Amino acid sequence: MPDPRPPSPFTLWLEEALTGWILPVAGLVALGIAAGLYLLGYLPEGATAAVVAVLAGLLAAVHVVKPALAPRADGVARILAGIAAAGALVLAVVPPVESVTPGTPLIEGSLPERGATIALPASTPSHVRLLVHVPLPQTGTPEVRFRITGTEPPAEGKLERTYSSARVGRSGRTQVAHDRSSTYVATRLAGGAPALVLDRLSGERAGDLQVAVFPDRIPPALHWTLAIAVVLLAAAAEARLRKGSSAAVAGMAVAFGLLVADNATPTSAIGTTLGSVLLGGIAGAAAGGLAAFLAKRVVPAAPPPPRAAAAAAAQRSR
Repeated sequence: MPDPRPPSPFTLWLEEALTGWILPVAGLVALGIAAGLYLLGYLPEGATAAVVAVLAGLLAAVHVVKPALAPRADGVARILAGIAAAGALVLAVVPPVESVTPGTPLIEGSLPERGATIALPASTPSHVRLLVHVPLPQTGTPEVRFRITGTEPPAEGKLERTYSSARVGRSGRTQVAHDRSSTYVATRLAGGAPALVLDRLSGERAGDLQVAVFPDRIPPALHWTLAIAVVLLAAAAEARLRKGSSAAVAGMAVAFGLLVADNATPTSAIGTTLGSVLLGGIAGAAAGGLAAFLAKRVVPAAPPPPRAAAAAAAQRSR
């Protein structure tokens, strides 16, 4: 049986670049530049968090596809790993970046009191995200609850200030305030609704409720469906290859994207993004590892390449 075609020079270069020091060093340099610009005040919080999301997505995609780039890797596993890597990249980058740097809203306005409205143009897409913000008083522990109709279901949420205890020196402690004055609400506009209507607003606040409407390109249900599909594809690729940790890395990437999209806003971007790296890494690695464990019991391993198969047959015939 003739030997398979040798790998192309580009394939060899790509494998060396992805498995060597080039990408990790480039990622650390980019992260260091972004952190420096942020600390100097040249890069906004949202843009800095977006850089972190892009780097996290790129590194995850590389590690998902890397085991399948071996010169004699199974073709099916390569396809599965390639699709999983692309999906992990998209889900780890697009929803987080749109959350921390949403751009120009479709519509925005103020809702000062119950019954106030924001008109909706006819061209507004059905799936939207409402970025709701309210100024909080400078003191106390305010809690503001709101309910906006014109969507299915009505958009509800809570904005508040909480406190945590932090150590000061060797024995002292102090209270640290955490303001959550903005939040996203993913929802769908009611058919034929001409406006958003403030149905309920309660709690102590220092100004009007501000609402900005953005398109929701990956609604939560679709986001979760794609995330599960990416992890399953990575698990299948890992099961075919019987090596690597593609499923765990894919799980970390999609969990990171879900956490940032659900919790981060332009004004609370960096802390949430860094926290999502940690929590997403723990939860996603566990979910991906479980998926790979189960996949290896139902997905057959890839057949050995022709040369290896011939060598094994010759060994058995002796």
